[in-house]
Amino acid sequence: MKDTAMPDYSYIVADIGGTNVRLAAYHGDHKTDQAQYSTKSDGALLNLIKEFASAQTTRPEIIVVAAAGPVADNRVTLTNAQQTLCGADLRTATGAAEAYIINDFAAAAWATHAPAPNDLIHLQGPATPPDGTRLVIGPGTGLGVGALAFTADGYTSIPGEGGHIGIGPRYASEVAIFDALRTLWPEVFFKDTLVAEAEALLSGTGLPYLYQAVAITHGSIGTAPDAPTLMATARDDTDPFATQTIALFKSHLAQASGDFALTFGAGAVFLVGGVAMKNPWLFDSDFVNDVRAGGRFSDKRGQLGLYLLNSGNFGLDGARAFARQRLAQRN
Repeated sequence: MKDTAMPDYSYIVADIGGTNVRLAAYHGDHKTDQAQYSTKSDGALLNLIKEFASAQTTRPEIIVVAAAGPVADNRVTLTNAQQTLCGADLRTATGAAEAYIINDFAAAAWATHAPAPNDLIHLQGPATPPDGTRLVIGPGTGLGVGALAFTADGYTSIPGEGGHIGIGPRYASEVAIFDALRTLWPEVFFKDTLVAEAEALLSGTGLPYLYQAVAITHGSIGTAPDAPTLMATARDDTDPFATQTIALFKSHLAQASGDFALTFGAGAVFLVGGVAMKNPWLFDSDFVNDVRAGGRFSDKRGQLGLYLLNSGNFGLDGARAFARQRLAQRN
């Protein structure tokens, strides 16, 4: 989707993650300042943003904060920082006319509005992402899913809890693995079925459980490595249990990507986040073929634009795209 020139408004965007707080100030299309702090720094987050805003030569018209946490009523509680932040307090502290707090995956969706070509790794479909609804999916500590959709009022992000949909065995050979996973982590399964929450397989939290389940089916019981080690040993093919675990992860992530695209009516799918960026080797021809595999809709899935968003700034980029949309609606 084409990005348009922005009128000469001043605005501030922020990305609050588990480790860092990053801020950037803009005037029109030009970045005028930036800063980074620790999320656990001594100063309250509100004060950090207030001080950053006060250091600018122009009062911001709008502030948009992307935060890694559940957002409700323009308010977020950040577990790692043990702080709560709300839009009303941001307006009072900075003098901004508008202030918004959006979830990090809402920001990820907004980051697909007009991504820089150099930030995209093309996997399937059109080299340039098609206009229309765009799906974002990203495994991390959990599994994030969101979409950017066009409405009568312009584009809007659609948040959700896609990480908690149910997934089950794709092949008969997976039944024993799901059965073993059920004994290890019963609370993520749907009643007495072999259907588990997607996050049980497709997240850094779930991967060690999945590894143990794979090991059990081979008659082995031991301590599972953490998710980064699992990825590394699977990539190097030095641990057969890790290799099988990540093969399962890949195939189910691919299926979920295609399924969510159909559910949202998306024409493009963007894989986002640190796990995807650090492990581009995952998204090979096997992954693409599993995205396409969809029964009578295999052709439709094969036409999807499929991309890896290779940007560590998608939180800030998404917050900025949201701010630009709000400002454009004033004209």
